[in-house]
Amino acid sequence: MFRTFIALLLQAPVIAGFALLAAACGSTSPEKQVISNFFRAARVRDNTTLASLAAVSFDPRTEGTVQDFEIVSSGDEQRRPLQIKQLMQDEEKAKQDDVEFAKKKKQYQDANLEAIERVVKAERSRAPVAKKDAEVQAAWSKWREEQAQYQKRLSEARAKLANERALAVNSLTAPGRPDVDVSNMEVELITKQVTVNAQVREPTGTTTPKTLVFTLQKAVGKGSDGEQDGRWIITSIRQQGAGSPATN
Repeated sequence: MFRTFIALLLQAPVIAGFALLAAACGSTSPEKQVISNFFRAARVRDNTTLASLAAVSFDPRTEGTVQDFEIVSSGDEQRRPLQIKQLMQDEEKAKQDDVEFAKKKKQYQDANLEAIERVVKAERSRAPVAKKDAEVQAAWSKWREEQAQYQKRLSEARAKLANERALAVNSLTAPGRPDVDVSNMEVELITKQVTVNAQVREPTGTTTPKTLVFTLQKAVGKGSDGEQDGRWIITSIRQQGAGSPATN
């Protein structure tokens, strides 16, 4: 009895080692978990869950449903710092420039209001402008063209900031929680590609093997509260050999 107990005691570390090895081999990578949850949500058209996992769709009515898949390769992580603070400054400058220009335009408009009204009226009715208003028409046209340029620059600055910020916010914000404020964070974006072999049940009912390439991205933010690790978001899917990635 005593010898049996000693033998079991000596075997315990080995058994524990095998148990840990089995657990490690059976663990699911974060990337596989995200893709698995994505396919599951897409299959039942759970749009709420899909919105928290991906910026793209996989519509079962047009693209079918994935019955099974395996990851065949996972690329190296590519990292780049997000330019959120710089783009915030760019947006603020574009906004200030637009405001300053609008003030100057308003001053010219106030000083030439009657002539401008005649010019605008003639343009709307497609009538010729009086000779005495020709100079004002040329100047007012230039003012309007320049204002359109300032507004375009402001719109582009806002779009760039919104896109850059969205990459961080979507990854760092937990589902169902208020958006994380990334304004004062140093944020790094991590991108990687994952290739999977999938068995796709087509809308016609046939099952077809397909190789799909996923682009996954996540943000890592550093702020006054320390470092925050975001979750992986699927930002594109394309079939290997196809031209462009799937998008919403």
